[in-house]
Amino acid sequence: MGQDIENIAIVSTQKVRASIIEELIKNSFGVDVNTFVIDPDDVLSITKLKERFLIILDLMGVDAPAKKIINELKNLHSDAAIIALHMYRSANLVKPLFEFGVNGYVYYEPTKDELNEAIRKVVRGDRYVPSYLLAK
Repeated sequence: MGQDIENIAIVSTQKVRASIIEELIKNSFGVDVNTFVIDPDDVLSITKLKERFLIILDLMGVDAPAKKIINELKNLHSDAAIIALHMYRSANLVKPLFEFGVNGYVYYEPTKDELNEAIRKVVRGDRYVPSYLLAK
């Protein structure tokens, strides 16, 4: 996984989807990474974490507008990388998420391989954009 990310926070109110994402991560990275599911309100109240972490933000499981929660997360956790999940398949709808500050985007039902690739790229400091969005 790499030594920069020690924790992955899956931010969602949708517990079933969050547990599926958590299972995909565990199947990809095993015990090398600590995953935890956290409510959007709780992640905004955590003001200081000891380790750098990755946020997987389930935008369909958050009541706040995407711009608001991404901006708040970036302000509170400036060292955190963010991968957004949503059902958008249009580059025109995904592009603003990158403008708001996310580092990667995956469709809300990613495959194990896609999620693995997204996490690895974002952890390296790169952006992850699905190939179907780049082709348009």
